[in-house]
Amino acid sequence: MDDEMGDQIEGPMYTVDDALVSMGFGKFQLLVFAYAGLGSSVEAMEVMILSFIGPSVKSEWELSSTEESLITTVVFAGMLIGAYSWGLISDNYGRRQDLLSLDK
Repeated sequence: MDDEMGDQIEGPMYTVDDALVSMGFGKFQLLVFAYAGLGSSVEAMEVMILSFIGPSVKSEWELSSTEESLITTVVFAGMLIGAYSWGLISDNYGRRQDLLSLDK
């Protein structure tokens, strides 16, 4: 197999699939899976709570249906802008500094 410079790549090929099979599924992989699932669960709860509190907020603040829908729209727009912005910040300054800046 040739790389971009035209040199020969020597030795056996070792794919990502081969690495995953040889490594197996252990405690570390279980923890990563659990943390990823926890993050997804929290995100799902945030989205789901809007449908539960919407009617209460509508009656408490005497909102129209359009205004109630606008609250949900603003939440999703904030999630979109926040995800994009923090992605750019993390890519430019590093994930560690990005997360540590939230603690200040």
